[in-house]
Amino acid sequence: MHSPELEERDAAAVLGLVEALTTAQTIDEYAVIAMTGLTELIPCIDASFNEMNPSSQRIRWAAVPENSLMDEYAPLFAELMLQNPLVRYFNETEDTRAMMWSDLATLDQIRRTRLYQEMFRPLGVDSQMALVLPTPPGIIVGFAVNTGPEGFTERDRTVMNTLRPHLAHCYRAIQLRDELTGLQRTIRWRGWTGALANGDGIVEAVSDNALQLEEASGVTLSEGEPLPEPLRASFEAGVKGYEPSRPAVLSRSTRISDEANGVAGWYVPGPIAPHVVLVQADVDASAQRLQAVGLSPRQRDVALQLAEGGTNRAIAKRLGMAEGTLRKHLERIYRALGVSDRASAIARIRGW
Repeated sequence: MHSPELEERDAAAVLGLVEALTTAQTIDEYAVIAMTGLTELIPCIDASFNEMNPSSQRIRWAAVPENSLMDEYAPLFAELMLQNPLVRYFNETEDTRAMMWSDLATLDQIRRTRLYQEMFRPLGVDSQMALVLPTPPGIIVGFAVNTGPEGFTERDRTVMNTLRPHLAHCYRAIQLRDELTGLQRTIRWRGWTGALANGDGIVEAVSDNALQLEEASGVTLSEGEPLPEPLRASFEAGVKGYEPSRPAVLSRSTRISDEANGVAGWYVPGPIAPHVVLVQADVDASAQRLQAVGLSPRQRDVALQLAEGGTNRAIAKRLGMAEGTLRKHLERIYRALGVSDRASAIARIRGW
């Protein structure tokens, strides 16, 4: 599936959309900017932003231009979304690249589905291309463009793939900013502080609880100042080494200080600044509490890596173990923490 290089005019248009995405403050603003840009870059009937959970048959979507029939079709699509070969493919793989219907099925096969007959045919859609953003297993978040029988070109695919890491980075940055705001508004101080830093590791903005971090640990995060070492060195290396084809994900932790029961930092490298930085005091207490609930040293390692983020495959690779062994450790961790799912376990480990 070779994609040609973008011509200068297309590259400039993609860059303009990326710059516009950096102004978004909410997911809704981000989605509208991205969808509008896609309709200007790729000949299509419409572009949509989709958040789907196939197992629970839930969907939230929006489109540009706005489609008055979306509310009408939502229950049908929620029920039959796995008849869409793209939804099925993204649900079964970790691939986030731009894919077309034609990569996965013939048009005749698609036309025989109830989803096509009752939704796509009335809408005049005979071709679809989509990409997804990195999300937890079972959740699909991404963008799709629709057109008629003329289909999409490899140039169109290249446009979407060029945008893909930028879309992922902006989406995650907004999510993390929302999480930091929510942390300050709704949760008592638990040792977490957030910041935004430019590519040189200079802090551009910091959450309101930065003073509490300094008082508790002596670690300072201040606007206009560099990130504390050795976090800054790790941050600069991560940002410089970031590959645009990779999604924006949380880095491994970097130890900053042994004061306040240990202080560590994380960052989210991406193709554009500012980059999100998280600093936590009292990190050693998490390991101590995990020990107190009966976890073995290896299970504590798994639990702490789980809290740092990543798929089972990524965590297993970091710890040098098989995925099957990791899953067994996770089962024991869930039981020890009194939770039944991954999100609750992460919240429990991070929130202690």
